[in-house]
Amino acid sequence: MISLNAIFKHNVPQLFTPKWLKRLTYFTPTETLKWLAEQRLNALFKAQIQAGELDFLRHQSVCIEVSNLPLFLFVSLDGTTLQVIVVKSPFVATNMMRCDGKLSGDSDSFLELIAGHCDPDTLFFRRKLSIAGDTELCLTFKNWLDTQDPAGLIPANVYQSIQHYVAQHA
Repeated sequence: MISLNAIFKHNVPQLFTPKWLKRLTYFTPTETLKWLAEQRLNALFKAQIQAGELDFLRHQSVCIEVSNLPLFLFVSLDGTTLQVIVVKSPFVATNMMRCDGKLSGDSDSFLELIAGHCDPDTLFFRRKLSIAGDTELCLTFKNWLDTQDPAGLIPANVYQSIQHYVAQHA
């Protein structure tokens, strides 16, 4: 547990991005990452898409920037399918891609969220997550993500590995 004194002194322990995540990001071709992300997200959130929970993404795009990796995911809803564009170049992501809102954080912050170790609001207050652009869209997206149960969506072995990684490095 992190003490209040450590938080005030900004003496919060840093996590370290797992090597497998770095390798996946750096060495996997962009089109393969795009295909994997689209397939997995559409499979994971099929019921939510059909229920209309993601209609706020229709005709809008949210960028998820993983700040310590060359990884930008642009997510939007086209009909009944999530569309994902993966960009590995900060120059291209910043200057050539359109997004209505951006949610930024390092990979460790996103892993903490997935593992249930921290909630998004805590990470925002610690300045580990930030939003830019359409604040309402980003907050709606963040709040929607916060209502999802990663343990029920992610394969058990992957979820347990993420929890174990975060617990070891927290």
